[in-house]
Amino acid sequence: MLSMNALHPSFAISIFLLAFLTAFILNKLFKHPINSKRFESVDGLRGFLAIAVFMHHASIWYPYINTGVWELPSSHLYTQLGHTGVALFFMISCFLFVSKMLQVKDKGFNWNNFFISRFFRLSPLYFFSIAVLVLILLQTDHWAFNTPAPIFAKTLVEWFGFGIFGQNYINNSMLTFVVNAGVVWSLPYEWLLYFSLPVLSILIPKARASIFYILIGVTFVLIFNNIHGIFIEHIFSFLGGAIAPIIMRYNKVKFNINHLFFSLAVIICFGLILTFKSSSNPLCKLVITIAFTIIALGNNLFGLLKSSSLAFLGEISYSTYLLHGMVLFIFFHYLIGMEKMASLSELKYCLVILGITPIVVIVSFLSYQLIELPFMKLSKKIQVKNL
Repeated sequence: MLSMNALHPSFAISIFLLAFLTAFILNKLFKHPINSKRFESVDGLRGFLAIAVFMHHASIWYPYINTGVWELPSSHLYTQLGHTGVALFFMISCFLFVSKMLQVKDKGFNWNNFFISRFFRLSPLYFFSIAVLVLILLQTDHWAFNTPAPIFAKTLVEWFGFGIFGQNYINNSMLTFVVNAGVVWSLPYEWLLYFSLPVLSILIPKARASIFYILIGVTFVLIFNNIHGIFIEHIFSFLGGAIAPIIMRYNKVKFNINHLFFSLAVIICFGLILTFKSSSNPLCKLVITIAFTIIALGNNLFGLLKSSSLAFLGEISYSTYLLHGMVLFIFFHYLIGMEKMASLSELKYCLVILGITPIVVIVSFLSYQLIELPFMKLSKKIQVKNL
């Protein structure tokens, strides 16, 4: 413990163990059912990833408190916990939906239900998080409006539109991308994937979308590219997620994906990832893709990814991803105070983060139960009516 600092591996290990223990206890107390175990290893991986992004931002906050500069950590480990974490989230999204498209039966792929489910899955919690973000930013500016009303309203429309049409400073506040750790940058790319799928469905006869959805998809991609540009490293992440479904659909050779060779290959890949400063490096992306493909095909890393506690963390991972930054901000700014935080030694800072870790998991669980789950159930009712 004495050697722990915000960039030491023991810090990340301690955070993960505390998150895992909290998930274990919550799962035992509430006997929370896991939606699906069809892709059990992927569910387990997702459980680790949201915590990994939390670790990434926890390592960024310590120097930020003291310097006011929000920048990547000097450690490859803590940089990759964030970068590779998001890359793997993108791969998981593509994997799940390409799998559904390739496995579709004679009834075809219901594109109406697909977009209904995606809207109700992402929007309610996202809208809630942006509302909280706006309130926090206004409070930090003492409820003063620093921009003209039309500009403020335009900015709100951008943010409540998932940032698809831009993500400018809210109320001209420099804290806009600090309060929630800037995590929402990835949401426009999720929608880019969703609207690209009808176009890609041209290659899959049974899942082929109507001309209506194909035209909407093409229009969305063109608008997105005009506003944001399309960073090729994220496209590579999506493409990396599509490899496993294709293998699962068309490979006829039986093999044991949990053989020692494959498990060691995944571990070696994760070790190699840490030699890169960023996951945007094409070679690093290839290594990430190899590791993910093996896991998506069913490798459970000696049983670790089969853990019900990891599956629990996976179930609440969207809440963890969107809310952990605000939990940190609220603790640092309101409950502890930035001056007090700046006076802490690095070891004490790490202890504060360890104390916050169970709270992040509990908040995420409550958010899932009170916001995500009810709207997911509502989505299913609407989908039934649209059959």
